Amino acid sequence: MNHRSQMFSKCLVISALTLGSQIFNWQVPANNAALAKCQTAQSADIGAEKPKVTDETIDGKPYCVSRLIVKARPDRVWQVLTDYRHAINVFPLLKKCEVTQDHGATKIVRHEIAPSGIPDTYEYLLEIRETAPKLVEWHRLSGDFKNVDGFWKLEPVNVGAYTQVTYASHVTGGFFEPQILIRRQSHIDMPGTILALKKRSESAVQIASVGDSRAN
Repeated sequence: MNHRSQMFSKCLVISALTLGSQIFNWQVPANNAALAKCQTAQSADIGAEKPKVTDETIDGKPYCVSRLIVKARPDRVWQVLTDYRHAINVFPLLKKCEVTQDHGATKIVRHEIAPSGIPDTYEYLLEIRETAPKLVEWHRLSGDFKNVDGFWKLEPVNVGAYTQVTYASHVTGGFFEPQILIRRQSHIDMPGTILALKKRSESAVQIASVGDSRAN
């Protein structure tokens, strides 16, 4: 099966699942409350409210954007973001993260993701540019989807003790992947991704604080 056929097959799976969920929710509206309760419980497990995802235009392109405050310094959040070797242990949807070329602040990284609720994975090669310790940007070079662009932006707040994290993603699938489905999936999956970063970054702070107290 060639790449175009694979993408068409994946698109059909996503379309079927999306349509099925919409029909189910229309037929059984009482379950919406149970679903909301379940999503709230999942967010509580990560230790924060589910952050909002907004649709914004950046440099003339539509992005899905999510923001939250992480109770850790930007340099600690940066360490988590740029630890590609252990990234699959931080982000639940990420199944593969392999640095194929390392040119210092620019890296070529192979990613494989498994969007929630979809029995398939997507793989693509990204060029990642790092501007320490405040910005990680990426751009698709090859693989699934037509465009995969985005960034993590870290801004110090609370006199540098905390970090405002901005997570932005622009993904298009071309003819075989309706944009409305990709946008919907982004709105579903982005909150869990940014909350996972928050959890790991704040855990690193707690571990460091315990170590400092023992040293004293």
